Amino acid sequence: MVAAALPKAAEDRVAALLGVGVAAVTGVVALVLKRRAALQADLKAALKVVGVVFALRGVGVGLGLAWVVSRGLSAIGFVGGFFGVYFALQWIEVSYVMAASKDAAGGDE
Repeated sequence: MVAAALPKAAEDRVAALLGVGVAAVTGVVALVLKRRAALQADLKAALKVVGVVFALRGVGVGLGLAWVVSRGLSAIGFVGGFFGVYFALQWIEVSYVMAASKDAAGGDE
Protein backbone atom coordinates (compact mmCIF):
# COMPACT_ATOMS: atom_id res chain seq x y z
CA MET A 1 0.00 0.00 0.00
CA VAL A 2 2.67 2.51 1.01
CA ALA A 3 4.92 1.49 -1.88
CA ALA A 4 2.11 2.28 -4.32
CA ALA A 5 1.87 5.82 -2.98
CA LEU A 6 5.59 6.51 -3.34
CA PRO A 7 6.78 8.40 -6.41
CA LYS A 8 8.31 6.30 -9.17
CA ALA A 9 11.42 8.42 -9.77
CA ALA A 10 14.22 7.86 -7.25
CA GLU A 11 14.85 11.60 -6.83
CA ASP A 12 11.20 12.25 -6.02
CA ARG A 13 11.09 9.29 -3.65
CA VAL A 14 14.11 10.52 -1.67
CA ALA A 15 12.64 14.01 -1.36
CA ALA A 16 9.23 12.65 -0.29
CA LEU A 17 10.76 10.30 2.28
CA LEU A 18 12.83 13.16 3.69
CA GLY A 19 9.63 15.19 4.06
CA VAL A 20 7.94 12.30 5.83
CA GLY A 21 10.94 11.94 8.14
CA VAL A 22 11.02 15.63 9.06
CA ALA A 23 7.27 15.61 9.76
CA ALA A 24 7.56 12.46 11.90
CA VAL A 25 10.45 13.79 13.98
CA THR A 26 8.80 17.16 14.59
CA GLY A 27 5.55 15.34 15.40
CA VAL A 28 7.22 13.26 18.11
CA VAL A 29 8.83 16.37 19.59
CA ALA A 30 5.45 18.12 19.47
CA LEU A 31 3.76 15.26 21.32
CA VAL A 32 6.35 15.30 24.09
CA LEU A 33 6.19 19.08 24.52
CA LYS A 34 2.40 19.23 24.35
CA ARG A 35 2.09 16.42 26.89
CA ARG A 36 4.26 18.35 29.32
CA ALA A 37 2.22 21.50 28.80
CA ALA A 38 -1.06 19.63 29.24
CA LEU A 39 0.12 18.12 32.51
CA GLN A 40 0.97 21.58 33.83
CA ALA A 41 -2.59 22.72 33.06
CA ASP A 42 -1.22 26.17 32.27
CA LEU A 43 -2.60 28.09 29.30
CA LYS A 44 0.57 30.16 28.89
CA ALA A 45 2.70 27.01 28.74
CA ALA A 46 0.37 25.47 26.17
CA LEU A 47 0.49 28.56 23.96
CA LYS A 48 4.26 28.71 24.27
CA VAL A 49 4.50 25.08 23.13
CA VAL A 50 2.27 25.81 20.13
CA GLY A 51 4.61 28.64 19.13
CA VAL A 52 7.75 26.57 19.66
CA VAL A 53 6.39 23.62 17.69
CA PHE A 54 5.24 25.90 14.86
CA ALA A 55 8.71 27.45 14.69
CA LEU A 56 10.36 24.03 14.84
CA ARG A 57 8.26 22.79 11.94
CA GLY A 58 8.95 25.97 9.99
CA VAL A 59 12.69 25.52 10.45
CA GLY A 60 12.40 21.85 9.51
CA VAL A 61 10.52 22.65 6.31
CA GLY A 62 12.94 25.46 5.44
CA LEU A 63 16.06 23.39 6.01
CA GLY A 64 14.57 20.38 4.26
CA LEU A 65 13.58 22.42 1.23
CA ALA A 66 17.00 24.04 1.09
CA TRP A 67 18.67 20.63 1.22
CA VAL A 68 16.38 19.14 -1.41
CA VAL A 69 16.75 22.06 -3.82
CA SER A 70 20.53 22.22 -3.37
CA ARG A 71 20.75 18.60 -4.49
CA GLY A 72 18.43 19.01 -7.45
CA LEU A 73 15.66 16.89 -5.92
CA SER A 74 11.92 17.46 -6.09
CA ALA A 75 10.65 20.26 -3.85
CA ILE A 76 7.09 19.14 -4.58
CA GLY A 77 7.92 15.62 -3.39
CA PHE A 78 9.34 16.98 -0.14
CA VAL A 79 6.38 19.25 0.51
CA GLY A 80 3.91 16.48 -0.35
CA GLY A 81 5.66 14.03 1.95
CA PHE A 82 5.87 16.51 4.80
CA PHE A 83 2.32 17.82 4.71
CA GLY A 84 0.79 14.43 3.96
CA VAL A 85 2.11 13.22 7.30
CA TYR A 86 1.69 16.58 9.06
CA PHE A 87 -2.08 16.71 8.60
CA ALA A 88 -2.51 13.18 9.95
CA LEU A 89 -0.25 13.95 12.91
CA GLN A 90 -2.27 17.05 13.77
CA TRP A 91 -5.30 14.88 14.53
CA ILE A 92 -3.18 12.54 16.62
CA GLU A 93 -1.64 15.46 18.54
CA VAL A 94 -5.03 17.02 19.29
CA SER A 95 -6.40 13.69 20.55
CA TYR A 96 -3.27 13.10 22.62
CA VAL A 97 -3.38 16.52 24.25
CA MET A 98 -7.09 16.22 25.00
CA ALA A 99 -6.52 12.86 26.68
CA ALA A 100 -3.55 14.21 28.63
CA SER A 101 -5.49 17.23 29.82
CA LYS A 102 -8.34 14.97 31.01
CA ASP A 103 -5.81 12.88 32.93
CA ALA A 104 -4.31 16.01 34.49
CA ALA A 105 -7.79 17.27 35.43
CA GLY A 106 -8.61 14.00 37.14
CA GLY A 107 -10.89 12.17 34.76
CA ASP A 108 -13.93 12.99 32.65
CA GLU A 109 -14.31 16.67 33.39
